[in-house]
Amino acid sequence: MKDNRRNDQLEKFFQHNPIEDPLYLKKYVKEHPDHKMAWYLLGREYAAKGKEGKAAYCFAQSGEIYEAFERQKITLDGPLPTFSPPVLEKEAKNSPQRKSGVLSRWLPLLALLLLFAVPAAIDVAKEQVNDYRGKNGASGSLPTSSDISPSPTPQEPDGLKLYVTEGDWGKKLQQVLSSSGTDSGESVIMEAPRSKDGKWQEWNRSMRPLLGVVKQAGGDSKADLTYYQSQVCSCQVADSSALLPVISNWMNEREQAIVLQSAIQAYQQRSGGLPDKAEQLTQPYPDNLLPGLTPTMKETFPQAVSMLKEKAKTGNAVAASTDQNEQQKQTAAEQNKPVNTQPKASADPLREPLQIIIDTDKHRLVLVSGNYVIRSYPVGLGGDKTPQGEFKISEKVRNPNGKSNGEFGSRGMTLSDTLYAIHGTNKPTSVGKDESHGCVRMLQADVEELYNMVPHETKVTIGKGVLPPDSDPGSGGGDGNQGSGAGRGNPNQSFVLPLQTNDSNPAKKYKWLD
Repeated sequence: MKDNRRNDQLEKFFQHNPIEDPLYLKKYVKEHPDHKMAWYLLGREYAAKGKEGKAAYCFAQSGEIYEAFERQKITLDGPLPTFSPPVLEKEAKNSPQRKSGVLSRWLPLLALLLLFAVPAAIDVAKEQVNDYRGKNGASGSLPTSSDISPSPTPQEPDGLKLYVTEGDWGKKLQQVLSSSGTDSGESVIMEAPRSKDGKWQEWNRSMRPLLGVVKQAGGDSKADLTYYQSQVCSCQVADSSALLPVISNWMNEREQAIVLQSAIQAYQQRSGGLPDKAEQLTQPYPDNLLPGLTPTMKETFPQAVSMLKEKAKTGNAVAASTDQNEQQKQTAAEQNKPVNTQPKASADPLREPLQIIIDTDKHRLVLVSGNYVIRSYPVGLGGDKTPQGEFKISEKVRNPNGKSNGEFGSRGMTLSDTLYAIHGTNKPTSVGKDESHGCVRMLQADVEELYNMVPHETKVTIGKGVLPPDSDPGSGGGDGNQGSGAGRGNPNQSFVLPLQTNDSNPAKKYKWLD
């Protein structure tokens, strides 16, 4: 059954004869980016034309197919590619020599395909590659000459560069390969898992490294690939444990940056102007936007304010201009830079103020920035008693009614000056159920982390079916495997702020609809 399916794919592929129409290969890989044989054939076409950089990129996409037919490891050696699919199509259409000499190049390859009957070759390839990588790891070298480059020596940690992809890792790989410079060190492309509907990137399940690219120093334009996830190659993946602390630290800095940015914008909404001092964000109740600031947040406060000012100026300039090409170029240039070289005040890729979304069907509260799910918590609700619509956090209080173990738990956040609130509970078994009188109940570790992360003015949306299945990782808190609960599933790594103000209100008797 497996062989029949592969033969059908091969027959469909050769309905357009690549011998006479190499342009079809470019269109085909654009429409079928997972078809590794097509990538390999396109790479052969470029190699025959002497375009080694583009050939290397295609061979890297073809993975074990290249290694099967060439009997060599994958290496990127020679000029690195600087192209995009539209440019390739235009180039192929305008080239008067695009058919000349193609027949002699393709006949031996087609004979080889027929001889090995492709399915058998692919199976043998996977066995050989898996056996090789089982002995030698997931890194590979793909020489464009007969000489195989030696494995690069381990690089210093400060040479590591992190890149974020938001769905198209192949495009990001092309950008990394095309970047100028000969600095050594590994460039790691990483991404957050996507929700089932593809609309959300689940930061709460942690960023994961996909593959690494090591450019060798000396200006010889050589690079080696290391695969960290099976989704980018059918191979034994490399151990990424050494990268995880670096990625975790980078994520923590971005979370501090987006919390600080959201608090500054909340202050602006409430007062009409940006704050002059960091202490203005940590005033006593009722102006307690945040309970405190970390040393990093205090250090980066001036830069964060400046960045928001510059963002406002840029936004106004773009709105007044009919030509946005320059702005688009600037944005693209910023996104091409390694994210771990960005200023600490930059929250990128968390570009939007924090918001809360509550799904009453799933009993789930998520904290988001744009399309990134930063946190996901189980909540207790009140069924039809829980209102739906849009609200904002209008009040934050520590130890409502003077105690941390009362009916409202240790933290409370009022919704739009109503009797509804997001708060803790002394009935943790009610979380995940409809037992409240309309309020949103949370487990203690979860509500305390959320309280630290969201300032006044945070938008809260409550509705039915507003979250996809993948954003509902399971019942109960602290599901470390799925990123549910405080600390992205690990309460010991919760987002914590120091207490630097008086954010309690013992004079008020709270009567939220618990």
